[in-house]
Amino acid sequence: MKYLQIIVLCEGESDAIYLDIIFKMLKEKNPDINFKFTSIPIKGKTNFRDEKYIDKVEKTKLKFQGESQVLYVVDTDDVDTSKEDLELLEKITEHVKKQDWHFVFFNRDIEEVLNKKADRKKKMKEARSYTEKKFYEVDKNNLKVRDYLIRGTSNLFSVILEELEMKI
Repeated sequence: MKYLQIIVLCEGESDAIYLDIIFKMLKEKNPDINFKFTSIPIKGKTNFRDEKYIDKVEKTKLKFQGESQVLYVVDTDDVDTSKEDLELLEKITEHVKKQDWHFVFFNRDIEEVLNKKADRKKKMKEARSYTEKKFYEVDKNNLKVRDYLIRGTSNLFSVILEELEMKI
């Protein structure tokens, strides 16, 4: 049996809730992997270099006996129309690569990909009411896209399949 810890750095608490639901479902599809899911909300994507979060990742890794993989999950926001957002995303991508982590994007945001009808003003409430049933309504091909400029898509499943070598 493989022992795998998946540490996810994400922008906020609502992102962590959505990802927790997805990884719980993946546990069922991967009975040969004993895995632990840990989310670390970093309170906004601009905190990607903050040492306290990098230290938290390292401490979390040390507490686990087995393999640890880190996903850095980010919303692309206005990357297609804002030079600043594009530059920030490129800096984040570079930083993630240097850390030997895995870059995961949601274009425009996690709600647009997973929960299109979500009220953006009530992100936490919407995330808490998200269910497996709603996830099954998502077009899974939209979770295998590599180009972060394509709206309503993510590379989450590509990373899970190819980098984490898990079944989806």
